[in-house]
Amino acid sequence: MSILVQREFRVDLPDREEFERQSREGLWPAHLHFGSLMVAFGAWGFGGPGDVVVTHTCYADFEHWYATRAGRGAFYQDQAMLQEIRELRPIYESRNQIVASSSARIVELHDDVSRPRPIYRRPGGALPDPPATFGRGSVVSERTYALTENGHAEFQRLSKERIWPWLEQQGGRLIGFGSDPLAPSNEVMTLFAFRSLAEWHRLSRPTAELQPPQPVVAAWQQRHQIVQRQWGRLLIVGTDFGTKV
Repeated sequence: MSILVQREFRVDLPDREEFERQSREGLWPAHLHFGSLMVAFGAWGFGGPGDVVVTHTCYADFEHWYATRAGRGAFYQDQAMLQEIRELRPIYESRNQIVASSSARIVELHDDVSRPRPIYRRPGGALPDPPATFGRGSVVSERTYALTENGHAEFQRLSKERIWPWLEQQGGRLIGFGSDPLAPSNEVMTLFAFRSLAEWHRLSRPTAELQPPQPVVAAWQQRHQIVQRQWGRLLIVGTDFGTKV
C-alpha cells in the first residue's frame, strides 16, 4: 500500500510564484529520481484555509518517504543519487527559507484503483514519467466519506465499477482513493481531477441533463445509502508540472 503525503505550506503571497518555480524546476524533478511523484499542487479554492499552498506527493511506503528527506534521508547519503540530482539541488536549496511553517497528513492509497505508481528508485534505473495533470487552473476535488459499518468494500465496488468510469468518460480523472490512518476507521477519501471548476460543478452529480446510464444512477443511489456523512474541499491547481493529458 503506497502513501500520499498532503502538505500545507504557509508562504507569503509575494513568494508563492518563487516557491512554485523552485519546486517545479528543482524539487519535483529531483523526486522523479527518487521515484516519488508530486501529483497535485495549488491552493484551496473552497473548503480549506486560504493562507497555504498544498502539495500531494506519493511514496511507495514510509521507508521511501523517509529516504527523500533532505539532509538525513538515504537518497541524500547516496553519492550516486546526489550525482544524478547535482544540477537540481541548487534550484531548491533555498526553498525552505520562504516557508513560514508547514503541516502534513497521510493518506494510505488503495493501489488497485489509485493512479500514481511511486517506486523506490535506485540510481541508474529508469526514471518514472512525470505524473498526469490537467495543468494550471484545473481543479482537484477532495471528498471524505464517513461510511456505515462494513461499507468500505461496497463503496469501492460501486465506485470502481460504475461511478468512476462514468466520470472519466465525461472528462474527469481519478487520482487516488484511500484513507487517513489517523482519522476514524469508517472514513475514506477520494481525489478526483477536473479540467475546470465549471467541469467539476457540472459533473458533481448525475443530473438528468447529463443523461447518465441507469446503472450509473443506481450505483450512485446505492452508494449514497452507505454514506453517513460527506464533506470536501477544492484545490485550484497552480502549476503545469507533470504530463499534460
